[in-house]
Amino acid sequence: MNKRIIGLDILRDIGVIFIFCYHFTVEYIFTALGTDPAMQTLNYFFNILARPASLFLFVISGYALMYNYEDTLSVGKFYLRRFKGLFIPFYVAYTLMFLASFAVNNVCVGNMVPLSRFIYTILGIDGVMYLVNSNFYLVGEWFMSGIVVCYLLFPLLARLMKKFKYIVLAVLLIWYVIFLFFFNPFGFSQLMNPLLVMVYFYMGMLLYDLLKDRKILPSVKWGCGIFSILVWIYFLLAGYAPQIMPLKPSVEGGEILNIIWSLAMIIALRDVEIAPEKRIYKMITYVSGISWYVILLHHRIMILLYTHYSVELYSRRETFTMFLLTVALTWVASIAVRKLSAKLKMAIS
Repeated sequence: MNKRIIGLDILRDIGVIFIFCYHFTVEYIFTALGTDPAMQTLNYFFNILARPASLFLFVISGYALMYNYEDTLSVGKFYLRRFKGLFIPFYVAYTLMFLASFAVNNVCVGNMVPLSRFIYTILGIDGVMYLVNSNFYLVGEWFMSGIVVCYLLFPLLARLMKKFKYIVLAVLLIWYVIFLFFFNPFGFSQLMNPLLVMVYFYMGMLLYDLLKDRKILPSVKWGCGIFSILVWIYFLLAGYAPQIMPLKPSVEGGEILNIIWSLAMIIALRDVEIAPEKRIYKMITYVSGISWYVILLHHRIMILLYTHYSVELYSRRETFTMFLLTVALTWVASIAVRKLSAKLKMAIS
């Protein structure tokens, strides 16, 4: 078994925490119609890292598959392993939230939607398709759709990378520029375009191929760390003090900066070492271990709470209590989904 890369676990933890907090503030503002201006400020703060967090989770996924030698598996074994790791938790989480939504709302999700559209949920792409038309979407949102595309293409990308790694990179970068700047074939933001996240995924695969087990030079790690801090400060100033900023990034420019930032954070933290017996190591790996279940569940739990609680007149103490309740419910639900998924995986095996 390969040695655990604790630096990537740290990044997963950072990612899931900022995504969680960003969605909490988003739903407070748009679903609950909360009026506390501090939540607008917090929404921007958490969004600064929520976007690169989404990107480096795709990069880490590509890196991890290569690190665990899944490119050496037969196509059948790879897809079976990915089905068990990706779709079983998704189906379990979906079932749990389907029942919870019925219990809370007294109506089935998608009760007015043609049943044929449930195929999107079966395929795990209902999050993106929901941006086009109504369906049975509940959990996983656009991230699940993106990772499905990446895993589907991984065997092909792995084979191409072994023979034409830089040619493939060049083609994908041209592809990336076209879809980011000139042509968006979808009826939603290009930031959720699964054709773009595939490029981030391949960057993770290529990053492992270039680095493998070689130690990253301290000067490179520190340089990437300092660059990451400077980018974070730049986005802080762009949002909170735009009057002193000579240049504010466009959506497309911000996306490119975010992926560079994501790669820099991975390089800065990859070689971090923490003794396994230390408590901080156990905390980091625990959060990382349930991060996928948290990503699947947290947003729907927030929506269910916010649609049934009147938060317009909440004090900040009550809003914080709502946050704690959301954390607790997501934690409990994540543990339940992980245990049920493990039993189903064992049954399949």
